[in-house]
Amino acid sequence: MTMKATLQAAISSGQINTKQELLERAEALGLTVTRNGRDYIGLLGPDGKRFRIRFAFAGGAFPTRPECSIDTGAVPVIRSRGYWIYALTAHSRNGERKACYIGQTVNLKRRFREHLRRHRPGHASFALFEWAVREQAEVRATVLSWVDGDQSYASRFEGYWLRLAVEAGFEAPDAHNWGRLPQPETPTGQPNRWPAMEVFAASLPLLELVERGITPVELFVASRTPL
Repeated sequence: MTMKATLQAAISSGQINTKQELLERAEALGLTVTRNGRDYIGLLGPDGKRFRIRFAFAGGAFPTRPECSIDTGAVPVIRSRGYWIYALTAHSRNGERKACYIGQTVNLKRRFREHLRRHRPGHASFALFEWAVREQAEVRATVLSWVDGDQSYASRFEGYWLRLAVEAGFEAPDAHNWGRLPQPETPTGQPNRWPAMEVFAASLPLLELVERGITPVELFVASRTPL
């Protein structure tokens, strides 16, 4: 039985019940995720062959953690002063190359709109979008962490996440312009390596986030502690 048939059979039989379980099974089989669709994932096998796995899990196609909430005009949850650390990522069509931009913001919706509509040469994520065009890749967004503190404090965690991404093999186009950041001595509440499966499962196309007004939930929280 092929890997595709094996995974589809596991879904049909109920051995795999969520998208997160599917991603974890794919990783255990040595497969590389190349596409992360609403009702499918694209995979690249060790033999270089690509295939798709389709699903219709109960409760929707997205994993239960993290949740994505649609903006309905309700009063948002009030947080203490702080910043979100987020990632824009893109993967080449063959799954062999990946690039990212790491940023921080106090307003996710506004910042995502700015990235999508106002990028310009030499500024912020412009080089990432150029990379994505060359690779015919989709730019996706993930909210990595909520940092409880001022901008200077948040910048340290932005720098920390950039380091994790680079260590995980991401290119960071034009990082010499935007990525010269300090890092926290103690990255409280953060992972010690890039959480690839969690980030990929939580990521959504940037265009979809902007058009549908989706506010993703962060993966981690950094409570303020002395540096």
